[in-house]
Amino acid sequence: MTARNKLAASAVFMASTVMLSGCSLDDILAVHVPGKVLEEALDNAALADVLSTGVVAEVECSWNQYVAGAAHHSDEYVPTSGNLTMRNWGQRKIYASDSGYSQGTCGGWGYPMFTPLHTARFQSEDVASRLSGFPAEEVSNLAALQAKVATWGAFPVVAMGEGFCRMAINGGGALTPADVQAEAEQRFSTAISLAQAAGDQTLTMQGMLGRARVRIAKGDFSGALADAGQIPDGFVVEVTRDAAESRRYNYYFERLNAPTGFRAHGSVADNYQNLTIGADGMPTDGDGVKDTRVNVKTDGTQAADFATILYYHDKYNSRSDPLPLVHWHEARMYEAEALAMQGDVAGALGKINGLREAAGLPMVTAAVGAGDIMDLVKEERRRQLFVLGGHRLHDMLRFNVPFLGDPGSIHPDGRDQTGAEYGNLTCFQLPEVEVKGNENISS
Repeated sequence: MTARNKLAASAVFMASTVMLSGCSLDDILAVHVPGKVLEEALDNAALADVLSTGVVAEVECSWNQYVAGAAHHSDEYVPTSGNLTMRNWGQRKIYASDSGYSQGTCGGWGYPMFTPLHTARFQSEDVASRLSGFPAEEVSNLAALQAKVATWGAFPVVAMGEGFCRMAINGGGALTPADVQAEAEQRFSTAISLAQAAGDQTLTMQGMLGRARVRIAKGDFSGALADAGQIPDGFVVEVTRDAAESRRYNYYFERLNAPTGFRAHGSVADNYQNLTIGADGMPTDGDGVKDTRVNVKTDGTQAADFATILYYHDKYNSRSDPLPLVHWHEARMYEAEALAMQGDVAGALGKINGLREAAGLPMVTAAVGAGDIMDLVKEERRRQLFVLGGHRLHDMLRFNVPFLGDPGSIHPDGRDQTGAEYGNLTCFQLPEVEVKGNENISS
């Protein structure tokens, strides 16, 4: 029911009640209902800035919740929560029937994903449509606002294509990850065109970096190189956070990375705790120079499960710490992967060593051949993009990295460090409410 219909239904109910009581309708029907906005009221050019800002806010909130949940579900953390819901997140047990995962909103318990991502996606589409109907003479920065809405609005679709087993958009049929990635690429291409037309270089690069991410996922290495090559060192667009209200908290910190207190629902996994780099620049584990890109530490206290020593990192240290939406480190790693896949070993090593130099870490001087370069790229991604942007979960899915509890992981017998059993979830499932409520999806 639309806001207009809800108000109409309320008015009919009040009218009937007042007629029975013999009171006048005039005063009642004149009462302002706080929090209710009629849909047509949004078709106001004076609200263009407010509407576009709202899109950014919804994307920020959904991205914050998705990337933190993706990290908790990946092998970056082991489960340490004393809360059943949060422990299920770390034990691969959040399935399609979980209402918090599927129907929870921004700021909700756990990591609500499905509804916030679709809310952000829908709002970007809706606002884009409204902006297109506003007269240019009434909105001086109309082209820039259209570019902003299109650019930010493409990122929820990235998450849908990377982390979910399948997806549905606007009540349509079930889409594969490849289908969703193609949709995301199209949205980014539109956004880039709008940003270029508006003369907004920041939005142009933001869109190109988002599209490079999608193109890597699709195996379009030439396209990924073309986009990532436009991104200069130092380029970052952040998702803002603050401690004013729960929907604005940094969920990495709030759920995972607080060094003490009730928020210790996960601990940095054993295979991330002591990463080093050898004398020849090759990645090592405990034998060489400390890899500061994964700066893990502990004060020896136990996590919330009272059984596991808590390990945390230094990337997100408060509820108000921002987190990256896009980061130039990704661009260099996209280039390294694309060059490696095209057989350019020297070029790939050049990108890796550029990131090493920026981090003050030893360069790769070992002989790396064509048969080894992708293994190095994968390991560099694991370290360089640690707890950044949900990349690890997607890498686990596309590179067939064993999930915790599976053979080949640090917990190969199906149980965590406390003996509790893991579930079997890999990608996030399409929620039952969508399957049952969408006539275009059979099962």
